[in-house]
Amino acid sequence: MNHRVCPQCGSEHIDFETGYITGKYRCLDCGYVGSVIFEFDDTNYDRFLKQLRGEEDK
Repeated sequence: MNHRVCPQCGSEHIDFETGYITGKYRCLDCGYVGSVIFEFDDTNYDRFLKQLRGEEDK
């Protein structure tokens, strides 16, 4: 499964900010607005969340 996430907080609660034309996204959790979002598979999403929290892969 693919996860489209906010690059700032890792939330999957993102939506288009200004419609599909401009390509800007808004995070419903942290308020991030920008044209960059990340997309991960399950394994890489878990790794990203650990890095975001400051945990190390072991």
